[in-house]
Amino acid sequence: MTFALELSNRLVGHEDFSTILKRLETCAAATSIDAEPADGRQKLEDEDMAKLHYCARVFVQTDDTSFRRIAQSIALNTLLLRGSGDFVDKSIALLTDLGNFPAVDYARRMFSDLSRPNLLDGIGRELSRVMNSIKVGADRMALTDFQKEAWDSLPNEATVAISAPTAAGKSFLVIEHLCRLAETRSRFRAVYIAPTRALLAEVHDKISRRLAERGDVHIATVPAIDASPSSKHIYVLTQERLQFLLALDTGAFDLVVVDEAQNLSDGPRGMILQECLEQITGRDSLTRLILLAPGAGGFQRLADSLGKKSFHEQRSLLPTVLQNRIVVRKASDPNSLDLHLLDKSGPAPLGVRRSDRRFDDPATRLAAVALELGSSGGSLVYATGADKSETVASKLASGRPLVDDNSVDELALFIRDHVHKEYGLADHVRHGVAFHYGKMPTLLRETIEAAFRNDVIKFLACTTTLFQGVNLPARNVFIDTPKRGSGALLDAAQLWNFAGRAGRMKEDIVGNVFLVDYDDWEVKPLDEFVGFRISPAFEQVVNERHDQVVRAVQGDMPRIRRRDEIAPRVRAAAGLLISKAALGTVSEFVARTLPETTAHQKSSLIDAALAATDELGLPDELLMTNWTVNPYGLKRLYQYFLERIEMGRVDELIPPKPHEDGAREIYKEIFKTVQREINETSIAAGSYHAVVGGMAVRWMKGVPYPSLISLQLKRARREKAKRLSESLNSGTVSARQQARLREPVDVDAIVRRTFDMIEDEVRFQYVQLGKAYVDLLRAALIENNLTRLTGKIFNFPVALELGVATKAGWSFMELGLSRISAAALESHFKETNATVKSAREWLATTRLADLRLSPIIVSEITRLGLSSHSESVAEA
Repeated sequence: MTFALELSNRLVGHEDFSTILKRLETCAAATSIDAEPADGRQKLEDEDMAKLHYCARVFVQTDDTSFRRIAQSIALNTLLLRGSGDFVDKSIALLTDLGNFPAVDYARRMFSDLSRPNLLDGIGRELSRVMNSIKVGADRMALTDFQKEAWDSLPNEATVAISAPTAAGKSFLVIEHLCRLAETRSRFRAVYIAPTRALLAEVHDKISRRLAERGDVHIATVPAIDASPSSKHIYVLTQERLQFLLALDTGAFDLVVVDEAQNLSDGPRGMILQECLEQITGRDSLTRLILLAPGAGGFQRLADSLGKKSFHEQRSLLPTVLQNRIVVRKASDPNSLDLHLLDKSGPAPLGVRRSDRRFDDPATRLAAVALELGSSGGSLVYATGADKSETVASKLASGRPLVDDNSVDELALFIRDHVHKEYGLADHVRHGVAFHYGKMPTLLRETIEAAFRNDVIKFLACTTTLFQGVNLPARNVFIDTPKRGSGALLDAAQLWNFAGRAGRMKEDIVGNVFLVDYDDWEVKPLDEFVGFRISPAFEQVVNERHDQVVRAVQGDMPRIRRRDEIAPRVRAAAGLLISKAALGTVSEFVARTLPETTAHQKSSLIDAALAATDELGLPDELLMTNWTVNPYGLKRLYQYFLERIEMGRVDELIPPKPHEDGAREIYKEIFKTVQREINETSIAAGSYHAVVGGMAVRWMKGVPYPSLISLQLKRARREKAKRLSESLNSGTVSARQQARLREPVDVDAIVRRTFDMIEDEVRFQYVQLGKAYVDLLRAALIENNLTRLTGKIFNFPVALELGVATKAGWSFMELGLSRISAAALESHFKETNATVKSAREWLATTRLADLRLSPIIVSEITRLGLSSHSESVAEA
């Protein structure tokens, strides 16, 4: 034990230390939210402050995270209290020693009137800054100690795991590293894997802006449609899109980045991600791998499962800002709130907040508390589901005046024109309030996020979508439950990750997490920090459901029902095992990925997989590239194709381009066929799957959201009118039920369900089924010496994923544009044989103002560096 560590233990053990520290923290927290302190005092005496700073100087000389966290707390809380210049300088010195240069920069800006460092201190600080700085473009940027250590490890390690709190600057480092490799190498191929389309768009945007001057780097968010002449390729893909790319392209990669790597534990999607990594690392043992996760452990187990022996982990648990957890209780007075600061020793009285608002109604308390305590800085308000986010946003908007801002008016108009004219979100944003959930259209979600970052949207009611990935820090976070909408408890690590959104690095030194009615929660997940534990999804399901997986491999595939999380995991694990048997690597795969499974259990899995492969009798390639689909369903569909070909009915099997005459009826039969043969589901006229099939064809054709939603609204209103008529004729329905049927259709609910249908069914299930259909049909044609017909097969799974079916639309989306923007540009771009190159050249030479596009679409085009007419933005 070092002297500094021994002295630190003695100091924190002193009977007065905790009392004085708690006093500093509660006074500073009360000051940050304008609460009346519990005992009426505003500050500590200088003598007590001096004692704390003496202790902090000792703490920073240790390598112990807990002591360094206390030192940072002393420094940042001192700054919040705006103490004397002497203590401001001492705080800046502490932050410099801690390597927290974003907080140092903030303090220098905000306290320039108080800070007067002496010459030697100033030289020392600048030297520390220089040692932690890297050059980014024309500027030098000072990194935190954690960032600098991680940065230094990136060029030297084959496999690197970087784990740190939300907004610690992990992705910035990796994107900069990736871009430098692209700039300096003559040939380069990399893929950045993002779990959600929201994060995918954000990362693509950052890489595109960073490499805006490099025309030799091909950056894409979709599997390549055209072969790019560039020798440098960066793909930014979800794991599902990467799966497509790997089936199309057998080339190796120099670098793979996995963002939000804790998603390797996420059921079927986690297995898809792991299998993609298996394929990539199997192609070239020299491929470098970077894993990013917020406060996660278990990386070594993951590295072992991928066969990566050389592994380096860079880990930090020290956030760069204060993150106060504040328990909010309704006071006996309905217009007051009791506030307590929560730390590992429990809640400490913080103060009282008095208001003209009432807080005694549980149904409106969350919104009332957020409006009262979230007036300073942006506020994220947790809602348990997409429907609840709409409700919370409505309550927030009702308590705020209209915002006088042109950008808000533009956003409202964009929502009405490009989503639906009756969508309630358009009214909310005019009050500086929005809701946010994962299945919204990409451009809408990005625009809301940008408005929040720019402080135009003040309150954002959000779901678990913002628990990961998207960089959207806020001054305040409000949570009133540890549950999901289904009633299931959230994983504690997820809540901690969301709470980590509080505090904006470089822009602030404090973030507040308000825990509303925390005393009434049935569990207290935010008492003590809990990080993610990465456990590969395949290993999890086999260990938990071994016998079910074996039976599934043998053909007893469980049926998938709504809200069933077990059956999809079992089916995916079974399909993965069969695919490995087809590849000839199932024994090695099982040995590597299931280290704690018994020898008998491993043998049963291997034997079942090998037997299944023999029984299925399908080409190995089909089983290897379509393992997410029921393999026994694949066999049924393949047999169906062979029968139809033998009957001379091959033409009716070939999927046409969606815009061709008669395409809708052909696709209706295709979707019926795949559901019947693969999922053993019949599709009746008017059934849910029939509606999905119709939606899928319109989606592929690029039909805009307002038209898609209007069709669903028309159907909902027709059905409601029918039920009302039937109820009146039957005379058996109560007056209350009749009154409910007379109420207008909930437009926001229909919009939300339309988004759900598109994302869950069309862009996920139907994409996977569609890929299987195309692959099996192509194989069946080749087997029957009809190879000439394979060229007629339209690759409709790609059209289902992207939502456009034209070369122009695909080219615009490969440039990084959203579907909304691509669809808006298609009608103006008349080139029939459009390529990515020709689309880029057309955008670069076209005056966007002449196209009369929404300013938000113009903003996306210019943000991606696709327009050289800068005046277009102002004129549009």
